[in-house]
Amino acid sequence: MFNNPITTQINYQLRRQFKIKSYEKLNLIVSFFIAPLLSFLSTYIFRANDDLVQNSSYPNYLFFMLISAIFFGLISSVFEIIKDKNMVQREYLGGVSIFGYYLSKYYVLSFFGLIQTLLYNLVGMLFLHIPWALVAFNSVVMFFVIVVSISFGLFVSSFARNNMIASNLIPVLIIPQILLGGLIPYQDMDKSIYMWEENFNKAPPIAQIMPVKYAYEAIVTGNVIFTTGNKEINDQIAQMVDYLQDNQFMSMQTESFLSKLGISYFTDTWFVNLLIILGFILITFTLGFALFHRRIFHA
Repeated sequence: MFNNPITTQINYQLRRQFKIKSYEKLNLIVSFFIAPLLSFLSTYIFRANDDLVQNSSYPNYLFFMLISAIFFGLISSVFEIIKDKNMVQREYLGGVSIFGYYLSKYYVLSFFGLIQTLLYNLVGMLFLHIPWALVAFNSVVMFFVIVVSISFGLFVSSFARNNMIASNLIPVLIIPQILLGGLIPYQDMDKSIYMWEENFNKAPPIAQIMPVKYAYEAIVTGNVIFTTGNKEINDQIAQMVDYLQDNQFMSMQTESFLSKLGISYFTDTWFVNLLIILGFILITFTLGFALFHRRIFHA
């Protein structure tokens, strides 16, 4: 069985990882309980008005939705490689594909992350009266953030020697995202965060390596596009975008290749930023697997 082609090995590993996760009843219950619970808390805190059009706290809700996604992705993945290290080393000697193991681990964690995303957004829809179009779009962006967080988590789990080291790295990965994700205006921070950059009208270099910064830009500008059928909501969210631009949040240029083709600036921003997040996913996945392979191979 261990000498089968890679597709068979991946299929075997997928079934195996799903079975392992299904046996972790308590972990599943807690995971699927935390997502709607956090959503309820954030909707309760940021429901300044029952009418979404009048709710000035809606951008805060969107931001903490993305921070919750980072939390879900990291917690689910940061210990996965550490706990399986000895088992994978033994099975590698028997011919098990470690790429199949790593990829299946990634797929299974992403699947459960998708369920958490849907639970989170359904609760938000009920309490904030968010239209279906926005629920769908917000779910896509949140899922992207969960997946990139899973990539970071597996990367950390591939080099961390034990659970304590991995645990200590979780706040290191989350707190900078909160501080530099864009909710707090960059102009209110010390100018040293701009490092060598002299243009203070754009995001500082250190913020441009934060996935949540691109996700927040994408979700805010995308909310404008996907509410075109409701002028009141569209105007309200457009005002949010203007506010963020005034505070040096937006980093995309108004004139770009896509905008010259007739595609709106807002569409350009959310689409390009999702592509950037996809790049984070691919790069982190590749680096994580390379590190994982090296660790197993040299063990």
